[in-house]
Order: sequence, then C-alpha cells, then structure tokens
Amino acid sequence: MNKNTANHSVPANMVHLMGMAWKHYKIVFILILLQMITGGLLPLMGLYLPVVAVDLVLAERELNQVLLLLGSFVGVMAVLQIANNVAQRGKYAFQNSIRNIYMRLAFFKSMDCDFQLIETSKGQNWYEKVVDNLSSGDWSATSRMFNAMAAIISSGISFIFLISILAVLNPVVLIALTGLSILGYIIDRFPLNFENSQRDYEADLNKKKSYLERSMGDIAVGKDMRLYNMPPLFARLTDEILAKSFAIRTKILNSYFAANTLQGMLSLVRDGLAYAYCIWQVVQGNITIPEFILFMGAISSFSGWLGGIVENLLMLKRENVIFNDLRGFLEATNTMNPANPLDISEIKHPVDIEFKNVSFRYSPDTPPILDGLSFRIKANEKVALVGVNGAGKTTLVKLLCGFYKADSGEILLSGINIDRFRRDDLYTMFAAVFQDICILPLTAGENISFNSTQKSDKGRLVDVLKTAGVYEDLMKYDSGIDTPMTKEISENGVVLSGGQQQKLTLARALYKNAPVIILDEPTAALDPIAESEIYEKFHQVTGETTALYISHRLASTRFCNRILLMKDGKIIESGTHDALMQASGVYANMYEIQSHYYKDEVNVNA
Repeated sequence: MNKNTANHSVPANMVHLMGMAWKHYKIVFILILLQMITGGLLPLMGLYLPVVAVDLVLAERELNQVLLLLGSFVGVMAVLQIANNVAQRGKYAFQNSIRNIYMRLAFFKSMDCDFQLIETSKGQNWYEKVVDNLSSGDWSATSRMFNAMAAIISSGISFIFLISILAVLNPVVLIALTGLSILGYIIDRFPLNFENSQRDYEADLNKKKSYLERSMGDIAVGKDMRLYNMPPLFARLTDEILAKSFAIRTKILNSYFAANTLQGMLSLVRDGLAYAYCIWQVVQGNITIPEFILFMGAISSFSGWLGGIVENLLMLKRENVIFNDLRGFLEATNTMNPANPLDISEIKHPVDIEFKNVSFRYSPDTPPILDGLSFRIKANEKVALVGVNGAGKTTLVKLLCGFYKADSGEILLSGINIDRFRRDDLYTMFAAVFQDICILPLTAGENISFNSTQKSDKGRLVDVLKTAGVYEDLMKYDSGIDTPMTKEISENGVVLSGGQQQKLTLARALYKNAPVIILDEPTAALDPIAESEIYEKFHQVTGETTALYISHRLASTRFCNRILLMKDGKIIESGTHDALMQASGVYANMYEIQSHYYKDEVNVNA
C-alpha cells in the first residue's frame, strides 16, 4: 500500500463506525436515538419554561393552576433528563468496547499486513498513531465521533425550532447571526489545520518516547543499566523528546487560544447587537414581555447551539482524519498477493529452490542488497549459506519466505514462481528459526505447537524438545513442558537462558514439519561446539526436507551437501567444504582464520 491513510468522507466513516456498532452491539442504536431525541428536546423545554412562567403570572392565573402547570412542565423535563442520562451512560460502555474491538483489529492487522510495510519507519509511525489514539479513551476518534454525531443531531433538532422563532422576530437578525457564526467557523479552522499538519511529527515523537519507556523497563537490559550507569543517558534522551513534544503541543494550544480569543470578541459583538435590537423592539411595542424573553433566550442560545454544531462538525472533521488513519491501516491489504493465486498443493515435494537473477534494494535511494543473484538448491539438499555480515543472507531469507518481493528476477519453488501463491499459503512451506528470538508468554509446549497441550501431539513435542537439547532443562521444573514462559503475564513464568530459548525455537521449527527448513544464524548465543551439535542433529532428523543453513561459523556447516559463499549480494563460491578448501579461495581463507581463533581459544583455556 503506497499511501499511509484512507480518504473516506465523514459520512462514509460514520456509516463504517455505526456498522461496527450494529455488528457487535445493536442496543447502542436505541441508546443513541434516545440520547439524540431527549438531547434535542431538553434545551427547547428549558427555553420555554421561563416564557410559560411569565405568561402564567401576567395572565393572573390562580396559584394552584400555576403550580400544577409548571410542575407538569418540570416533571416532563425531569423524565427527559433521566432518559438522557441513561442513554449517555449506557452508550458509554459500548463505545469503549467498540474502541477495544478496533484496537484488536489493528493489532492483528500489524501481524497480517505486508511485512515490508510494518518493518519500515513509516509503517511503524502509522501503527503508532493508530494505537496511540485508540489508547486515548474518551479522547479517541471512535468515542469522539460517536459523541459528536449524537450532539450534532440533538442540536440540530433544537436549532430547527430556534430558526423558526428568530425568523418570526426578523429574518435579517437570523441572517446576521448565521453569518457571524460562519465567520467563527472559519476562525476555528486555522488551529485545526495546524494541529493536523503536526500529527505525523507528534506520532514520531510518541514512537521514540514509547521505545525509551520500553527499553528502561526491559529486564533484559537491567544489568547493563546498572553496570554502565545508563539512566542519566536515558533521562537526557527522554528530556529531549519531552521538550520537543511540549514545544509543539504549546504551539498547537496557543493557536487554539488565539482562535478562542477572536471567537469571544465575535460573540460579544454578535450578542450585543442582537440584544440591543430586542430591547428596541420592546420599547416600540412590537413584541410582548413573554415574547421578549423567548427571543432573548433564542438569541442567547442561537450562538451556543450553532457554535456547538460547528464545534462538533469541526471535531468530526478532525477525528475523521485520525479515523482515516485507522481505516487506512485496517485496509492495508496484502498487495503482494496475486489476483488469481495458485493452490499451494501445486508445489511438488520434496521442494527445490531456485533464485534466477534476483535483485533487491530496500528503497530507491539505497544500494542494492542482492544484485543478479542466481543459485539452486535441489530437493532434499542441505545447503549452507555463509558470508560476512551485510552480504545479504537475511535479506535472501526474507525474499524466499515471501516477506518482501524481489525488484527483478524470479524465485521458484519446484519450478513455480512464489509470486503465484498467496502469502499465507506460502508461509506453510517454511519452518524458520531467525536470529531474533520470539518467546511468547505461553507454556513451553504451546510455544512450540501454538496450540493447547491437549490438542498437541505430546509425543512429538517431547521428541523435538529432546532433539533440540532443551527437554532435560524443562523437566527440572514441576510443570515440565507446561511450564509458563516469561514473567510478563504469569507470575510463575520461567525465563530461560539465551541458549535455551534458541533451542526452544529450534524445537518449534522441527514440530512444524514444513517441507523447507531455514536456520538463519539462530545459535549465536551457543558456543561453537553446541552450535555444531544442533546443526548436525537437524541434519539427522530433517530427512526428506530441503534445508538452508546460515551461519557465520563455517565449521558448523561442513556436513552440508553444498556451501554457498555470498558477498555483495552475489554467490562468489559454491561447492562442498572439501572442494572449497582445496580451491584455496575466499572460503578457505575465512575458514583458516576462524579455525586459528578456535585453536587459540582452546590453548588459552588449557
């Protein structure tokens, strides 16, 4: 998706919001309707109450009649007020629930949309804006749009009666009041437009602030925080971001203050002239005292009601921009999916992989990461991909798994271009273990099968845990494979060491039993011997599985059928370990350097 927001109109977004309410909570429509009707009638009855009271007094009615009529009038108002309160309070809970539904949808979309969108700074800022607003409670766009819509319709009901009253007084007065109110609307647009122009900047600041907050509360960096006295540094960075946030928010508030000051002066002129005209009409005998009270109340209420309508229209316009961010994010479809996808069963097993002249760069202004890359991994072949950092190994994996799309060239699975398949279907072809460890706050078994223990193949769980070398570690705990991981959700959660966590993710890949397995340097936290053992175990159990192993430790991949040496986005050497060593090329040189390092390490330890 090329744009970072949708462009739906206010009515279209209101229909979408109300559709979400209808889907989940139909009762909210009854509550909104009740709020709008009672909210429209109450101000009108408040306007007519003093008129009725003065008229009864001037008509010299008996006290009992006056009290009965006024009591009935006030009783109806009380009933309407109670109904209005019930509607508002009842609607409030549903509004929050709908906001939470949108939050959930945004969260799952962040894990479903094209990976290249959410991995970029632009995509992260977009998601940050959406989450930040949905986390704002009553100030979120969904809640404020609900409230603004109800307020506009309620005020509209009252305003129709007001217009008819003022038209009887003098149409010129009505036109003048309307014109001045429109001028006030124009004044209010300036701070609104300025605030909207700063939203991306504020979202970027919020993203940075959230990162610092997460980092300062991350247990994993707690030791470094203390040993290297990092808090002052974090405090400085936080203060800088807070200062920028305060500065831009101050500018926004100042723009609203200036607009409100002009609005106050405009209201003074508008109401002053209108009152003067009404007083002159009474003196001339053109209107009665009760009519004077009615007209004065109407004039006083006109600016407030019209101002309320304008304010809520502005709120709808402002929140519509934010809501479009939300809808745009939710509508961020998987653009990488083909129009007419093939069924994933079209791929023959065992799978062979071929890159044909593949080139890729992350953005037009950056150098290519892969440049005309071509190689083939035969079915059942175990291939090691080696090379220095920055050679493009991880980028290659991202392209193979379908996270990114190549700029040119083809990536084939059993002779079929991967662009012919839906991404979700393509993901089923791979079991990968990446450098970044992902352990969720579930049990150890659930972290492997991503299903409840009752619905998992327990025997297979035990087998893959033993193969990965972490089974005995888990058996030390009373709950075994049902031991909860991490402490974020479960107080009894266990935090495994880095090496144990990596072994757990290796077990996860084995359990999936996909036709292609990828190890993208997942054993960095293990010592060379442990890493070599893990790779060899994988080699033994993968059977009829095509495997791609990536490691910067060349000794760990000697058992592979073939080794590909990557440099500057291209394969520069290919062959078995023995063949590459005999060639005395780049691979042989790198291997000698690493082997000397390990020998020196052994001598030092001895």
